[in-house]
Amino acid sequence: MRTRSDNYDPLPCWASGAQLCALNLQTNDLPTQLHYALFDLNGGCGYVEKPKEMLLPTPCWPQPQLMLKVVTVKPITLSRLPKRGEHRPHLTSARSRLHQYVSELSFSNKKRSGSSKESGVGAVPLPSLSVELHAIGGFHCVSTVLPPVSGATRHLVHPLDRTSGGGGDGSGDGSFRYGQQVHCVAAEPMACVLRVAVVDDEEAGQEVAYDTVVLGAVREGYRVIHLRSMLGTRIESCYLLVHIAFSTQVNAWVGEQELVQKLYDLKEANDELRCKIDETLARNAQLESRLIDVLDSPSAFG
Repeated sequence: MRTRSDNYDPLPCWASGAQLCALNLQTNDLPTQLHYALFDLNGGCGYVEKPKEMLLPTPCWPQPQLMLKVVTVKPITLSRLPKRGEHRPHLTSARSRLHQYVSELSFSNKKRSGSSKESGVGAVPLPSLSVELHAIGGFHCVSTVLPPVSGATRHLVHPLDRTSGGGGDGSGDGSFRYGQQVHCVAAEPMACVLRVAVVDDEEAGQEVAYDTVVLGAVREGYRVIHLRSMLGTRIESCYLLVHIAFSTQVNAWVGEQELVQKLYDLKEANDELRCKIDETLARNAQLESRLIDVLDSPSAFG
């Protein structure tokens, strides 16, 4: 029984095939962020189809995968990050409609009664980027090298410098450059959420912006991530430019028994397909023979 408005981790529930996981969406914590990322897959209609292996009489998901999908994320530029204490909600985004009813959900520019004093003022000097994976099931990790050397699911990317003038006094425009790429490796990319967060290292690692997306829904090329405040509303003119590249990686973490079983299953499937091909070839031969008999018949052309 929960008496507070925080949320439990929904990932184990989704992994077990639960039809419904009740969350307190008024609290934009990590479970809520993962919820929005997952259910944005189907246009935000509130329904996402389960993996087909979950629907079998004996569910067997996730299955061991011989190959892992690699999504390489290279952050390039973070633009117009709000200063500490600055609230700049983008009020035309989908979830921002709540702002007209409860302005605090989108960082109202009006002073909030009973609110505590801001912990700092001015620009965030050199914010880091946290690149994370949160999977419903299947192996997943983040790494700066391939093949991965550990199963870590989070990596911090530190900035190279500020793209324009200004220091810690808040005189800059909140833009920063990055250079390190991060490989996001997943066995089930459509059941794995990529989360990118902006971290203020000088404020004890406090997160100041983020966005989430299902890893398998990411597209290749140069992409722009429109970041959100920690209350879930898009931030006006705050973007992260990244480059996305796809590749694959042999799954070195799959167990020997799982590997043998997977190879056996693949052999059975291959044999079944071969039988179907042989049947199709035999049927085609029969049809060709009949066609030749018809063409050779004296009455074929009257």
